[in-house]
Amino acid sequence: MSSVTYQLVDGLAVLSLAHEGPPVLGRDLMAHLGAGVDKAQADGCRGLLLRADGPIFLAGAEASDFKGMSEAEARAMFTDFISVVHAIEGLDVPTVAAVQGMCLGGGLELALACDLIVAQKRTLLGQVEARIGGVTFLGGTQRLAERCGTARALEITYSGLLYSADAFESWGIVSRVVDADNFEAKARSLATSLASGPTAAHRVTKKVLRTARAQGVREADELLLQLGPALLETADMQAAVDTITTMGSREFMANPAPVAFRGE
Repeated sequence: MSSVTYQLVDGLAVLSLAHEGPPVLGRDLMAHLGAGVDKAQADGCRGLLLRADGPIFLAGAEASDFKGMSEAEARAMFTDFISVVHAIEGLDVPTVAAVQGMCLGGGLELALACDLIVAQKRTLLGQVEARIGGVTFLGGTQRLAERCGTARALEITYSGLLYSADAFESWGIVSRVVDADNFEAKARSLATSLASGPTAAHRVTKKVLRTARAQGVREADELLLQLGPALLETADMQAAVDTITTMGSREFMANPAPVAFRGE
C-alpha cells in the first residue's frame, strides 16, 4: 500500500510518496496524491515539490491489477488517474519532481506533469507500457514530445526501454542530474528557491506558456499584454526596482538573492 504525506514549509508544498510494499502506482496512491495537490492549492502554496521516501520514486503500475479488467473499468480508472496529472499541471506556481532509483510508466508521467524534473544520477527512466501491450495511459508520450520532440518521444514509447538520467537530461526531459549524496538537498533547494521567488510573475509565465502550447504564440502574446502590465503594481516588482536603483545594476545582478520576494 502506498500513501502520500503533505507538508507546507515557507510556501513550498512537499508531497512525499511513501511505499509500504512495492513502489508502484495504484488507486490509493493516486487518490492521496490528488488530495495533496488540492490541499496545496487551497493553502496558497508558492511552489510544489513531488518526491518519494525510500530508494525508488515509482516503478510503474502493478501489472497484475490489469488482469481481467474491462474496457469500462479501465476507462474509469484512467480518467481518475489523469485528473491528478491535470491537477498538478493546473497549479499556477513552479513545480518540481525529484526522482530516484526508478521512474517508470505512470511514475514518469507524474514527473512529466511537473515543470522541472531533478533526477538522481543512477535513476532509470522510461515508458515501459509497450512491454505489456499498453500505451502511456496518463499521457506520457505527448508530454515527452513537448520536451524532446516527436521522434524521440515515439522511440522512448515504442521501445519500452529504460534510459539513464544523463540521456534524459541530454534530450531535455530532465532538467538536472544530481549525485546521490546531494540529490535530496539540491532538489529541495531548487524547489525552495522557486517558491520564494516572484510568485505573481511565475503565475503569469505559466499561464502564458500554457496558452502558447494550446493556442499558439500570437494568443500567448495577447494574454501577456493582458496580464503582464499588472505586475508593475505588485509589491515584489516595486521592491526589486527600488533595490536595483539603490544598488546599481552590476551589484544587483552579482547578488544571487538581492530581493526577498513575498509573493505579492
